[in-house]
Amino acid sequence: MDEQPVPAEDLAAKLERSLQTTWNSTVMEYPTDRFPFDQWMLERIQGMGYDLDDLRNLHEVIDDSKVYKVSKALCEATNEPSFRRMVHRFVREEVAVKGELEGPLAVQRFLNVRIMLPNKPQATFPFHTGLLYGHGPGSRSIWMPLTDVSTDEFSTASMHVIDTNASREMIKEAADRKLSVEEMSEFFAGPSRQVRAGPGSCCLFNQETIHGNFVNETGKTRVSIDFRVAEAQFGDKLCRKIPGGYFQIIPDTEEEEERQERESVEAAPNLFNGKSNILYLNNATTATDGVPVHLQRYMVHDYCGKHDLNYEFEFFELEAMEHLPTLQYIVGKLACNVIAYSVYALPEDRSFRSKIIDEALRGGAVMHFVNEDLIIAGQSDKEAVEAVLRFAKFGDYAPAS
Repeated sequence: MDEQPVPAEDLAAKLERSLQTTWNSTVMEYPTDRFPFDQWMLERIQGMGYDLDDLRNLHEVIDDSKVYKVSKALCEATNEPSFRRMVHRFVREEVAVKGELEGPLAVQRFLNVRIMLPNKPQATFPFHTGLLYGHGPGSRSIWMPLTDVSTDEFSTASMHVIDTNASREMIKEAADRKLSVEEMSEFFAGPSRQVRAGPGSCCLFNQETIHGNFVNETGKTRVSIDFRVAEAQFGDKLCRKIPGGYFQIIPDTEEEEERQERESVEAAPNLFNGKSNILYLNNATTATDGVPVHLQRYMVHDYCGKHDLNYEFEFFELEAMEHLPTLQYIVGKLACNVIAYSVYALPEDRSFRSKIIDEALRGGAVMHFVNEDLIIAGQSDKEAVEAVLRFAKFGDYAPAS
C-alpha cells in the first residue's frame, strides 16, 4: 500500500527546522570502538605498502605526486562490502538517531577521502556550498576528520563553516556583487568558525552551509572522510544527485542487509543467457532528457568492459514519445537483453513500466541499468528498481501539484 503523501508545506517546514538545528554545522560524537574509521584508513594505506603509523605523518612517507592517486584509491575502497556495512550501521545507529532522520535512507555510494597536506596552497578547497556544486537541499553532509583538529593549534587543518542563515545572506550578496573566487574566499573567511572534531566526532551540515579550508600551516597532514545522506521524504529535492547512482538506498536494519547479501549471492543472475545484448540510450524521460548521449554511451561501454559483455547493436529512443517504442521493440520483437544507461530510462507510468519489465522477463531477457548497477533478471529484482524510483518520486510517484 502506498503511503499517504505529506502536504508540501509541512515537508518544507520540517526540512527548514532540520537545517536550522541538528544539521546547522553541529558536532556529533560516535564510538570509535564500533566505528573505527581512522584505523580502517590507516590500515588501508599500510596495505598499499606505505610504512605509516600515524595519519598525521602521511606527508613524510608518501610523495606529493602520489597523494592524489592514493586518495582516489581510498575513495574506491569505500565501496567495498565490509566498509559499506560499517557505514550503513553508522548511519542507522548514529546519524539517523542523532540527526533525527527518517527512513528510508540513502547514502552516497562512494565516500570522499580528503588528504590535506601541510603548506600546499594549491590544494586548498575554496569556500563553497553544496548547492553551488549541484547538490539538492534535501541531502545532508557528514564531515569526519580522522586526525585531531579540535584545538586552536590545528585550526588551519580543520574545515571552517558558517551557520545556515548567515550562509544564505552571504551567498546572495556574493552573487549580487559578482565576487571572484579569491574575493569570495576572503569574504567568507572572516565570519567562519573552526570545526572542532577528531576521531570519534563529526560535523553535520547542510547544502546551504558555506564551508571551506585555509592553507594547512600545522606541519601535519589532515585526513578526512565526507559523504552525504538523504531521506526518501525529500527524495525529489536532490537535484542532479538522484538516488540509485550517486545515492544508494540502504536496508532499514542490519539483519535485512545481511539477508539481502545472502540472497544476492545465492540468486546471482546468469548474464550469459545466450541472448544478444542491445545497448539502449534514452533522452525521452524527464530524468534522462539532460544527459548527453556520449556520456551515456561512455558509461554503458565501460560497464560492458567490466562485466565482459559483448553487444551487437545500439538503439536510441525516439524523443518526444512517452510510450518508448524503441524499448518496446527491443524487449518485444527482438527479445534481447537490454543494457540501459539508467533505471530512469524506464517509463514514468508504473503500470506501463511493469508491463515492459514483465515482457522482458517472459522472454528470458536480462535488463541492465548501468548508472545504478542494478539488474532485473527475475520478479524479485523489480522491487529494487521500484524502490529507487519511489525514493526519487519519479514519474507517478511524484506528489500531486
